[in-house]
Amino acid sequence: MPSSKDHLLEFHKSLEAYCRTNRQAQLLNSYIDKNYSSKYAAQDLGVDERYVRRVIAQLKRLSAEDGITPSFDASRFVDAGQKIKGKSTLTKDDEGNIVWIKTTAKAAAEDLAESVSDTVASLTPWPKVAKPKTTENKLCTLYTITDYHIGAYSWARETGDDWDISIAQKVLINAVNDLINGSPKSSQAVLCQLGDFLHWDGLLAVTPTAKNVLDADGRFEKLTEIATECCINIVNLLLQSHDKVHVIMAEGNHDLAASVWLRLLMKQVFGKNKRVTVEDSPFPYYKFSWGNSFLGFHHGHLSRINKMPAKFYSEFARDMGQSAYRYLHTGHLHHKEVVEDAGVVVERHPTLSARDAHGSRGFSNSIRAAQSITYDKDYGEVSRTVVYPRIK
Repeated sequence: MPSSKDHLLEFHKSLEAYCRTNRQAQLLNSYIDKNYSSKYAAQDLGVDERYVRRVIAQLKRLSAEDGITPSFDASRFVDAGQKIKGKSTLTKDDEGNIVWIKTTAKAAAEDLAESVSDTVASLTPWPKVAKPKTTENKLCTLYTITDYHIGAYSWARETGDDWDISIAQKVLINAVNDLINGSPKSSQAVLCQLGDFLHWDGLLAVTPTAKNVLDADGRFEKLTEIATECCINIVNLLLQSHDKVHVIMAEGNHDLAASVWLRLLMKQVFGKNKRVTVEDSPFPYYKFSWGNSFLGFHHGHLSRINKMPAKFYSEFARDMGQSAYRYLHTGHLHHKEVVEDAGVVVERHPTLSARDAHGSRGFSNSIRAAQSITYDKDYGEVSRTVVYPRIK
């Protein structure tokens, strides 16, 4: 008969089945190795002890919802093909009356929300990157990534190009490196992730509002892991070539919720780095000023390109009025377009991502690209670099 120590070890090892991310599995293993000590597991991984407690408690709760606790395994009494969806307990109230207490399992979406929230809160500030030796203090370079749709799936025979999470990760980092190498070493950089960075926004691969079914690659947990890793790596790459980096994680129509936690994540990771600022406004129209230039940003899902000058004038009249040059940047339609009106240049940026089946059947093919634009404090735009997708 197994000892209580062996039984406890067996139970905790069974919790690995409820880990949604590699980070949770790593934390669980450290917790077991450190003799079930949250304190020593936290020290081992360099995270807050409260985070360890929350994750272990969450894993135990998920296990309990399947009827498995350290002292009891209800799954032994469940027939094949059935699952436990709740718990009924016969007990007595304060007056001695017999009562049934019935509970049901918490929704998976709520669990995911808790998981994301805990993960963001647990992140420790990223190690600081050394400043470049020299930069050009009158220049600011804008790096725009839009409609990247990490998590989308495309089959080349149907759409013209293959696209999945692995390809997306390689293409993105290659493109950013190419843009940095082709741009001046400006003192200021702006990373504008202009929306629709993630292809879908939750457990189901559908659009957030219309609930249209999407061609998807991978699990949502994997999607969020890759997306956060890419964003952090890009900022670190920019810090190697620029004194300061301003980060914009814009709202898109495919990632209404993800844009919120991406902003929170970037503030948490780079919160103590004085070289990084993060736009934290929930308002989906964003601004940044550099000398005589006003830069505005909006994904394009709420305002058409010809209406944007008026919209930005109504929201940022003082900033735009004090600027000699006014540039607005948008995406959404996956192709390049430039409109100039009322002293404002509005530019729709192309995307690096491949078309999915819906895009290939209903819309014209467009050139896939990304670009960096450099602005002088006195003269506005002075140069730009355009790169195209490559895997190698």
